[in-house]
Amino acid sequence: SSHHAHVADRPRILALLLTVALASTSAGCARRDTPPVSSSPPPSAFTLAGEVIFRSKVDAAGLRFGGLSGMVSLRDGRELLAISDDSENPRVNRFRVSRASDWTVEPLESIRLESGQGAPARLDPEGLALTSEGHLLIISEGLSVDGVRLPPSITEYSPDGRYIRQLPVRSRYIPNPTGPLLNGVRSNASFESLTTSPDFSRLFTATETALVQDAADDPFAAAPGTRLLEYVQRGNGYQPAREFAYALDALPRPNFPIGFAVNGLVELLALNNSELLALERAFVESKDKAVVINRIRIFRISLEGAADISEMERLGDRAPVTPVKKILLADLGALDGRSPALSNLDNFEGLAWGPPDDNGVRPLIIVSDDNFSSAQVTAFLFLRTGGAVSSIR
Repeated sequence: SSHHAHVADRPRILALLLTVALASTSAGCARRDTPPVSSSPPPSAFTLAGEVIFRSKVDAAGLRFGGLSGMVSLRDGRELLAISDDSENPRVNRFRVSRASDWTVEPLESIRLESGQGAPARLDPEGLALTSEGHLLIISEGLSVDGVRLPPSITEYSPDGRYIRQLPVRSRYIPNPTGPLLNGVRSNASFESLTTSPDFSRLFTATETALVQDAADDPFAAAPGTRLLEYVQRGNGYQPAREFAYALDALPRPNFPIGFAVNGLVELLALNNSELLALERAFVESKDKAVVINRIRIFRISLEGAADISEMERLGDRAPVTPVKKILLADLGALDGRSPALSNLDNFEGLAWGPPDDNGVRPLIIVSDDNFSSAQVTAFLFLRTGGAVSSIR
């Protein structure tokens, strides 16, 4: 049975303004456009209200379970849709969320996404949003397969997974199809996030790391920059509009030989037309794989006053631009009450609102992408919001 999302289910998120003094980050030789970031999260931003960990790697349809990379809530948060980052069988998983004494997350069904007939030939699905009529918007990083680069995409599907249309993507994001990578998004560091504003007039996404032509690929840069994209609703679809510079928090270089490192923006959740929650994820692994560091941080960001860079094909050619403003709300590594399985966190990539409590306040749910690995888990964390972020029915 296909599941239809209704616009009436879409929550109205009203956020209370933060009054946090902004302190500039002081990194050696940092450029003057390093964004203001609070020196520490406000103490009441989030507390851990619960967690649900899945250890099964097979879903009800017999497909491999996991890879949950982006979420959106339905029915006032009592259901979740989550995109499974499976390029072989791209699909959306539907879950029921409830709370008796503890939080529960129950898988309900999988919605397969149609391919062919104008849809992308292959998807690397990473993010998920809903249109006002309940259609699915799926963002794909693109893929490098058989020496050919498939471009990133934003594709609209019906609630039961039938292809409708692709949204336009500006050419600066499209990698050159063959040969050395000269421009566009980087492989596996492309579009990761997707969210619509509560009134559906805006759609937002961002690249995980900098475009090839914008900056070098250095996860330990003082203020690594990426781009946040705004789309505006026109007619039946969304059209590219403004773009903004987004400066990631610097990742300190550890004192061991590094085998792999990434520092990127992996999820957005719109609070209104100009303020969003942003999820930054950093991962460092030592050369001998003995040491693994996960850093997961949630920020509140504002587009007010940020420079529109939609006319700039490449950054760095001109004077520094004003990036979006950021306030650190939570560092997941500092959250008390995590179970031992999450002592080192995991690859958290998705954000959505959960069902309201008796006071009408909704928890923020964050989900991990287990990469379909036996060494990782699919975990849902329920974060209780304090005065810093609040949602009202």
